[in-house]
Amino acid sequence: MASNNNSELNISQRIALSVLWGICCMVSLAPRWFRFYMLRPFFAFMLRLSGYRRKVIAENLLRSFPEKSDKERRKIMRAFYDTLGEVVVCTLSLARTSKERDIDIMTWEDIDGHIARNKGRDWIAMAAHYGLWEYFLLICWHDDKSAFMGVYHPLKSLVFEHLYRRLRRFAPNVSTVKMADTVRHYIKHRSAEHSTVLGLISDQSPILRADTLWADFLNQPTAFIDGSEKLAMRFHIPVYFVDIERVEYGRYRGRFIEIYDGKEEVAAGTITTRYAAELERMIRRQPELWMWSHKRWKHTPEKQAAKFGATTYKAKE
Repeated sequence: MASNNNSELNISQRIALSVLWGICCMVSLAPRWFRFYMLRPFFAFMLRLSGYRRKVIAENLLRSFPEKSDKERRKIMRAFYDTLGEVVVCTLSLARTSKERDIDIMTWEDIDGHIARNKGRDWIAMAAHYGLWEYFLLICWHDDKSAFMGVYHPLKSLVFEHLYRRLRRFAPNVSTVKMADTVRHYIKHRSAEHSTVLGLISDQSPILRADTLWADFLNQPTAFIDGSEKLAMRFHIPVYFVDIERVEYGRYRGRFIEIYDGKEEVAAGTITTRYAAELERMIRRQPELWMWSHKRWKHTPEKQAAKFGATTYKAKE
């Protein structure tokens, strides 16, 4: 579990962290009806009013859904702001989350069978910034015999970095691990006595490299992080795609789709390509749940070719 060491913060940062934590606690202690039917629409309205990343969202939707009309894309944008309001409320609510109160926020299809099938072996859950991704690790409440690693990308703000670490400490068998420390932490803490589950959000835009992996995704070549794939193939760990759908605001249903069994001989890029295909299918089902405000397509094969002299992208025939 992540430590609660605030020694790297100065006085003003510690005060800011305390204020933010207090706000999180107040939101978390509010009744469900107030959080999802008062606060959620309030946050969504304020985000729409501020025009939060409106140009980025509109551009991403246009590139991804050129077949849709302007009216259809505007509808998705409005619904996406509602999702952002929901994400804000649910993230703040992690401050006082508990199994007794929040067990139904994330329900999982055949969860007991899934845990039984993976008993005694480690596995990777490849997820995305989709719906309430901060709540995916609540699966730990269904399996207290396994160790769960929540891999994350550190934030630039030290205050918010510490806030998120604190929010994510909702169970003793969950540890938050910086992306750069994933392999080191896994090797150090894996054990024959329990399963280790690695939760990785794999839809971020990676650092552009000469060997950056590309997949055809939402009508355009898209660079993907391949860390999950490399980890799975190095240690022969099965990989599951985390498929999510919203039941109602504040309640989601998930299932695990196997995309690699840990034994299959596959070419480099196969696991990541399978992940991209599952992710696109899920996004097209409920597009308003994906984080369209991210600058997802800042890298292109043309930029890779200009920087490294060639591109690894191969267009579909």
